[in-house]
Amino acid sequence: MRGAGAATAAASMGLAGCSNPASQSDSGGDGGGGGEIPGEPLRMACIGFTSGAASVFGVPMMQAAEMTVDRINENGGILGEREIEMEQFDENVDQVIQQYRRLATQEDFDIIIGYISSADALSVAPVAEELAQPTIIWDTGTTELFDTAVTDPQYVFRTCASSSTDTVGAARLLENAFSDVQTVAGANQDYAFGRNNWNLFTQAIESIGIDVEVVAARFTPFPTEDYSATISALSNVDPDFIFSSYWGGDAVNFITQANNQGLFEDTIPCFSAASHILGDVPNQIRDGFVFGARGPHAPFGALEWSQLHQQFVRNYQNEFNEAPYAHGAFHAWQAIWAYVYSIERAYNLTGTYPGKDQWISSMEGIGFDSPSGFVDMPRGSHNVVEPSLYGLADTSGDRLSLRDTSWTAPELVNPPPTMTTSEWLDSL
Repeated sequence: MRGAGAATAAASMGLAGCSNPASQSDSGGDGGGGGEIPGEPLRMACIGFTSGAASVFGVPMMQAAEMTVDRINENGGILGEREIEMEQFDENVDQVIQQYRRLATQEDFDIIIGYISSADALSVAPVAEELAQPTIIWDTGTTELFDTAVTDPQYVFRTCASSSTDTVGAARLLENAFSDVQTVAGANQDYAFGRNNWNLFTQAIESIGIDVEVVAARFTPFPTEDYSATISALSNVDPDFIFSSYWGGDAVNFITQANNQGLFEDTIPCFSAASHILGDVPNQIRDGFVFGARGPHAPFGALEWSQLHQQFVRNYQNEFNEAPYAHGAFHAWQAIWAYVYSIERAYNLTGTYPGKDQWISSMEGIGFDSPSGFVDMPRGSHNVVEPSLYGLADTSGDRLSLRDTSWTAPELVNPPPTMTTSEWLDSL
């Protein structure tokens, strides 16, 4: 797949948090800080799946969040003076909106960060705007977040790219690296994320003008443990290429059962959001399976790591306990530091500790270096853009990794701030 995507360069300014770009005074402000910094700890709620099938993804995120907050507090906290008091909450609850309202109104958290499920994020985002509660979505990918759920966001930000990165990246990969593919099928979850991903992928195929026939689209309950009906249906149409947004336990179960039923004998599976499972079921993943990652967060061992990545591994791998297999671990890091940097940036610009309005202005257009590349939220947007990464599973070494990786630049897989995802795809 070499050359299939447009290369994108990651910034290499050193490990973010050691060299804080928010400490540099931007033009147009007084700069220098100097105002009073609140003495009480900042209250931060982090929400993710710590139980159930999705915990394979959520637990590493929480480990990353803990580690990140601990490192910030070891250096005195925000602005070197205000410590963060972080509490964890399981996203695996029946009443997600009620949980969010309680955290925002009764427990009075300064910032709420979290959400892995697209359905959960779509539910709480309008409530966050209603309550004027600063909220950062750290991993949910659905493009509907800002296309339909909250079209004029004020208090809600997302510090990772949307799933247009995964889906348009997969379509461009199909066009450039698998030109002999003639038939395509889908296997996705029957909820907001799975439906959204399949719709975007097929729209991208049509808009780009890729000459393939879509022969099947299967949607399974989320979560589920039995994929036999879906596997049988896909086997009957024998597609050349299967696009799947399965992740976590769903991806593990689907791959295991599909292997047992011989689905992948003559079919290339493409998992757009499952690179985090490489370390969980290495014996089930065959050489040549396609895996993607939203952003430059490849599994360790997948690439020749830059000095920046190597430093991150040395500093954090033991604390993560192998958690960096999940790109969500990096997304947790990005969300927390985006908040910290935005507070520090506003303080250095105005000389006073920011309120909500000043925080919003500081978050819009923020950019900073991270352990896996530059984090960029374009001006006028509440959503970070990231490159798309795809690679082939390589089973030849001692440890499962990715080979022939293909990167596609953010501007080729993310809509501009002035357009919805669908509008942008129609314009391709």
